[in-house]
Amino acid sequence: MKKWLLLLLVMFFFAFHGIAKPGVFIFTDINIGGGDPDDRQSLVHLLWYADELEILGIVPDRWNKQGMEACLMAVESYRKDFKTYGFEKKGYPSPDKVTKLLAADLQDAENKFQTAALASTAKNPLYVLVWGNMNNAGKILEKHPELTNQIRLITIGTGLKYGPEDELPGEACNVPNWNGPGRNAIYNNPRFNEMWWLEINWTYNGMFSGNGPKEMFVKLSAFGNMGQHIQFVTKDHEWAQYFRVGDTPSVLYIIDPKQNLVDPTESNWAGKFKKPFPSVRPNYYTDDNGPVKWDYSDPCKTWDNLTDMYAYNKSTLEKERPEMYSALISKLERIYGRE
Repeated sequence: MKKWLLLLLVMFFFAFHGIAKPGVFIFTDINIGGGDPDDRQSLVHLLWYADELEILGIVPDRWNKQGMEACLMAVESYRKDFKTYGFEKKGYPSPDKVTKLLAADLQDAENKFQTAALASTAKNPLYVLVWGNMNNAGKILEKHPELTNQIRLITIGTGLKYGPEDELPGEACNVPNWNGPGRNAIYNNPRFNEMWWLEINWTYNGMFSGNGPKEMFVKLSAFGNMGQHIQFVTKDHEWAQYFRVGDTPSVLYIIDPKQNLVDPTESNWAGKFKKPFPSVRPNYYTDDNGPVKWDYSDPCKTWDNLTDMYAYNKSTLEKERPEMYSALISKLERIYGRE
């Protein structure tokens, strides 16, 4: 992109995007058919909070798996509710504006990311939320490492996989998690040692447990086309017919009204996290081990504590979940005129 055009875009962002709302930029492996419908649910959840967040870009990584089409379907449900329930007067962006945020390909994603990052400030950094593998986000970061001072990165399931012996026999402690591809290229590159990074590796599983997600699944269907879309996207996935939203903790961290956005070590709607390497990686946070003995530098040394570590991680989100659910229902009752 020519420098003069980039500068014009940056000026446009400064002119039209206030600093009151946290800016977010999404990379998602959303798709139609295969995979996990939690990305499609998480996109609806994100749009429900589009009045509190400044969404600056959405990258459907799996363009070859109808990722763009899946995004457009969610935006269409948003469009219907926007018109029917007067979202414009409630501070929501227009559906056309949201559509323009969708990246058509990797080059478009890079351009949008660069523009959004350059428009951010120290007081209002760009939150980069990765809902899938880190291949595309990593390529852009490696190409523009100077932008890491402008962003705060939040990834889901990008470390090691939880693998009891019945699932992953042998060297389970060395198996990358579901979203592992592309992660180590960034993690092992010293240029990114000081980048602010919250890696939610196992804690996000607190979104899935118990009856709460099933009960929410039913409750949310009563809230417009977007609530119905939450159910629609699971129609071919009987195992996922609940409020799954496995990527949503990256958003919860930002929208929790009691959260100090600088410090993930405080309990919040996304769970609780720890800074395991304060000297080498002063701005890197990941799942908190609480009372469980855990070697962050070499997890294999403490892999016998895997079950306890996994259980504690997800429990830090589980205990916050009722408050988050209550806040979401209250918000929906307000914006859908049911108070």
